Parts: sequence; structure tokens; C-alpha cells
Amino acid sequence: MKRVFLILIALVFLNKIGFSTEQISDKLIIGNDTICLQTFPLEDLNFKIRPFKYGDYDFPHTACWRGYQATWKVIENKLFLIEVIRVDSIPDTLDLEQYFIKNGYEPKIINGLIYADWFTADLEKYPALYVNKGCIYRSYNPKKKKVVLKFDKGEMIENKKYGK
Repeated sequence: MKRVFLILIALVFLNKIGFSTEQISDKLIIGNDTICLQTFPLEDLNFKIRPFKYGDYDFPHTACWRGYQATWKVIENKLFLIEVIRVDSIPDTLDLEQYFIKNGYEPKIINGLIYADWFTADLEKYPALYVNKGCIYRSYNPKKKKVVLKFDKGEMIENKKYGK
């Protein structure tokens, strides 16, 4: 009986780490490059209202539990949110300012873009090899995450060369 229990625990554990669905990444534009992120800065705000509804759910499928894909841009060493789109066959772009206000957060807007002044963390990129929603990925390996950029309140404080 003990062995059956251990096998069941092992199967549950392997299912959680070995066979999880790859998530559609956010995109980051820096200079002339666009990279795919393993980090989701908008999620740090823990908004109660989700950007889009997909029937009875806030997500379209298991490859995007967030229910959206965000595009970010580094301008003069600051991180800006420039777009949030729906990730199913119905194209839709979010009115960012209204979305933030609906969630009780007054965004800081500079030149029409939302400055990510809440974001203090590292942005990590996917290593490249296969394509999904405009991004190229290699199989997910949590031990091989690559730090791309470090931010403090939306200000870039460290830039490790992301292409190497």
C-alpha cells in the first residue's frame, strides 16, 4: 500500500512539473529587438477585474491562464505597457487607461503610454526554438531562466545582454 501511495504522489508531481502547458508569453520591445518574456509584469497588480471574458471564464485555454498577451517597451530606461490583446480568434485590444481605473489604480501616463511604476523585479526571456503567438521558445526548463533586465519601480537598473 505504501508503494502505491508513493507512485501516486510521484505521478502527481511529474504531472505538475513535467507536463504543464507552455504559457503564451508577453512581448518586450527593447531597441530594435522584440523578445518573449517568462515574466508577466501586469500580474503584479493583482487586479480583480480581468481584461477579457471568454464565456464563463477569464481565460481562453490552458496556454493562457492570464487571458491576454501584453506588449511592453523600454523607452529611455523606463518600462511602458503599450498594448494588451485578447488571445483567441476574436481580435480585441484593451483600453488600458480605463482598465486600470476600473481596477482602482490610477496609471501614470507618459506620452500616451502607461509607465509600469509598480514593477520591481527581473524580466526573464524564453530561450528560442519553437513558435507560439509570434514568439519563439525552447522547451521550458525552470533552471535555465535567463535574467534579461532588472527594474525598480519601472526604472531599468540593470541590463544584462539579452541576446547572449
